[in-house]
Amino acid sequence: MFLIFRTMYPTYLKTLTGLSLVFLTACSGVRSVSSVSNDSWNVTTHQQSAATNTKKLNLTGPPEYIPDTLKSAKVAPRIIEKGGKYVFIPPAYTRLKPELGRETYAPATLLQKASRLKKFAAAHNYDTAVAFFVDMQVKSGKNRFFVVDLQTNAILKKGLVGHGKGNEKFTFDRKFSNDEGSNCTSLGIYKIGKAYNGAFGLSYKLYGLNRTNSNAIKRYVVLHSMGSIPEDESPYPITQTEGCPAVAPAFLEELASILDHAPKNVLLYIYYGNN
Repeated sequence: MFLIFRTMYPTYLKTLTGLSLVFLTACSGVRSVSSVSNDSWNVTTHQQSAATNTKKLNLTGPPEYIPDTLKSAKVAPRIIEKGGKYVFIPPAYTRLKPELGRETYAPATLLQKASRLKKFAAAHNYDTAVAFFVDMQVKSGKNRFFVVDLQTNAILKKGLVGHGKGNEKFTFDRKFSNDEGSNCTSLGIYKIGKAYNGAFGLSYKLYGLNRTNSNAIKRYVVLHSMGSIPEDESPYPITQTEGCPAVAPAFLEELASILDHAPKNVLLYIYYGNN
């Protein structure tokens, strides 16, 4: 009997391991732990009503834009970004292996980046009222996407954002590249372009303005949402992408309320700490 059990044991163990992985993967998906952190900057929200054709529009954003004719998001004739067939949901083992990075952003660094970007925006005819910032040194499960009022340096909105997985199935550290096919996030300043309807629904084209992200268009890197990205902070890594800065659907709607009413192109600055 001992010989029979010893012979069958490897097969039994293999089956048990497979079932365990399936169970762990199924149970690991969407549970997240919400956490609230106090920022050293004041968070402000501005609301104002504008009358257009006798209809009141509740606009959200700093400051409130009241254009003569509101822009409408046009549906693109074709899907331009990659990733529509692939959703890189964190596997079960991400709960056992820690992700590298900071637990929260550095306020002084963000303030410095905002001051420099405001001067850049003014010199190149971009929106000087508001800009988007992403600190890739922060862990993906923590808020690292910030909407900043460039006039007051106040953080208006913040949320989670996914980064590129690189050449791995799932990465626990961030690798940056501007190369086509790298599936990595590219650091640098982006001009946020027009809205269109892509593989992930509402999306915004991104134009890289630095040598480190000049291939954004060729790489189909765009700002879009993914349903697998949570709205609240989590102690675990979140969904990864093929290089696009992807956010939760509800958060993208908040960003759209600013982008669709901005008189000039809004800038997105993706950076890594002080680099």
